[in-house]
Amino acid sequence: MKLLIVALFTFLFGACQPAPEGMSVIPADEFEKFITQADVQLLDVRTPEEFEAGHIAGAVLIDYRTDSVGFAAKAEALLKKDRPVALYCRGGRRSHSAAELMHKAGFQQLVELEGGITAWQKAGKSLNP
Repeated sequence: MKLLIVALFTFLFGACQPAPEGMSVIPADEFEKFITQADVQLLDVRTPEEFEAGHIAGAVLIDYRTDSVGFAAKAEALLKKDRPVALYCRGGRRSHSAAELMHKAGFQQLVELEGGITAWQKAGKSLNP
């Protein structure tokens, strides 16, 4: 019983912790404004097939799902750690995992699109084919 109570408290209070410094999640309208800044690097972490079906203009693709082991190395090769990175996936899970890996690799500012490309489309934002 004690173990169950400890597990419950860990789950409840662990899930309420704020994102680490340098990591944030913002809704589509804020994300759209954020990616217009000159120094922001835009990263799509979906599969090539998802990317080709439609992506945010200017995005670079690094497939997190297929190559999660080599993902951080690819990100380090293509992106600058000292510049902000705005990243997204379909719904938010992959981009969050990718952001955590990038944060551990030394990327200083990571901003995730809340709800992913699905939320972007629901907000009426456009995609490149």
